[in-house]
Amino acid sequence: MWQVGFSLDDLLAWRSTTAVDVPVYAGVIVIASARMAMNFTIPGLTVPEDLVARLEKDRNAGVDAACDLVVGIRDSGAFDGVHLIPVARYRKWRPAWSGI
Repeated sequence: MWQVGFSLDDLLAWRSTTAVDVPVYAGVIVIASARMAMNFTIPGLTVPEDLVARLEKDRNAGVDAACDLVVGIRDSGAFDGVHLIPVARYRKWRPAWSGI
């Protein structure tokens, strides 16, 4: 089971309402560009405006935001791991998190 989002607080709020006996993974999408952010269409999920603004100035902002979210998810201990959705942008990065 997995849940996708851009906000650690939103992911943790969802996780606190979900009691299951299976591994639960947080979905992390790497937004590749401001254009992609503005055309993003997953019902109930929007790209934060501050991320769109950062993407307009820095093409790596989506990667940086995703990496920060992965670290927050790991540190929270609320999930069994992440389901990373890199789309078209990534950097060589490996967190110190077992299983990745």
